[in-house]
Amino acid sequence: MIHILFLIIISLAVYFSNLFFIKKKFLLNLTGDPHQSFTSKKKTTLSGGIFLILAFIILSEINLINKLIFIFFYLIGFFSDLKVFKSPIIRLISQILLILIFILKNNLFLENTRIIFLDYLLNYELFNIIFVIFCITIIINGTNFIDGVNCNVIGYYLIISLILYYLNLFDEFNSNIIYFRYWVFVLLLLYILNFTNKLYLGDNGSYFLGFIYSCSLINIYLNNQNLSPFFIILLLWYPAFENLLSLLRKINFNKSPLKPDQNHFHQLLFFFIKKKKIANEKFINSITGNIILTYNLCIFLFACINPVNTQYQILLIVLNISIYSFIYIKLFKFKYKKIIKTRL
Repeated sequence: MIHILFLIIISLAVYFSNLFFIKKKFLLNLTGDPHQSFTSKKKTTLSGGIFLILAFIILSEINLINKLIFIFFYLIGFFSDLKVFKSPIIRLISQILLILIFILKNNLFLENTRIIFLDYLLNYELFNIIFVIFCITIIINGTNFIDGVNCNVIGYYLIISLILYYLNLFDEFNSNIIYFRYWVFVLLLLYILNFTNKLYLGDNGSYFLGFIYSCSLINIYLNNQNLSPFFIILLLWYPAFENLLSLLRKINFNKSPLKPDQNHFHQLLFFFIKKKKIANEKFINSITGNIILTYNLCIFLFACINPVNTQYQILLIVLNISIYSFIYIKLFKFKYKKIIKTRL
């Protein structure tokens, strides 16, 4: 009875709070950046992260200091959405400082990556700290990059949660199985609201999810050394590779790596579906995100077949990136075919 009551209360709280934010025009999207209106010109509240951080505070059993670190990390994205932290440099520095505190507080150091040269360097504490900060920062900002179509981020981490539960690895994420069900319910509820265009995650939600899952997955590996580290890498491949590809693309086109553009994979796929009129324009945003989610789900299911075999996981990563890159090039050429023909 208590469980059902919780689910009803959280559902009503999310629904009516969201209506209140829209009425008061608080934390809305379309703040002037071109990439925000790429898939939808409808005003939608960026409130997803608010419900995530509240649910995490209530459901998690971590100590007070760690909760405060997560709250402060959430606030970086929150103030970014409010345009208080306009500078990406300030956001990046703030992220790095909080990640550093979290690493030192929780001894979150990598040990065995099964790469001999890298493991040798990780013996040096300073290098270890820098490397872990780099990895977490890549995931956090990559998560923000892929948050451009409905369901893409929420669905991605919902799938990872279910994969961890399937492999009995969720204990390191949250020690209580009842809490796990609540957490998944919150993600599922936000997924539905995001699918129907009722709310977006915003920077506050994507930063928070990227931080909590990157830290948790590192911790899961440290407590399960029989797992291949490349299985963890595969679970986080999408935001990581999207971040790397974005960096290389912007450098290639002489653009600032810190400024957003409209050439991420999900944006190109959205453009393709829209131009080809494959789906009703009202649902293209959500359909695009779920096509990508379906692909990632298939990859993860293959990865679950043998999560301890490093060679197998590396093969999947290489195959995965090859498929992604091939499709990306095709979609990029489709979007800019007129410009390419003109130059030729």
